[in-house]
Amino acid sequence: MNWLPKHECGLHLSHNEHLDVYETVENFYDVRNFASKDEWNKSVAENSVWSLQWYPKTPIGFHVICAASLEAIKKHLEENSYD
Repeated sequence: MNWLPKHECGLHLSHNEHLDVYETVENFYDVRNFASKDEWNKSVAENSVWSLQWYPKTPIGFHVICAASLEAIKKHLEENSYD
């Protein structure tokens, strides 16, 4: 999976983590972490969220990208740079 971002520490992929604690998409996730406003709206409508979190250099700083589909996360990573 060469599309995954470079990371010297952990990388975590999750799907529908909000359902593990009986929360809604709106209450569990931060809209700022979504690949786009459209992905947020799709996730809310479908009650489905993919989330990718990775630590590029140290176990302190990390990035999070959320979307309604794994393909949308992949596309976002291909179109944006994270160092």
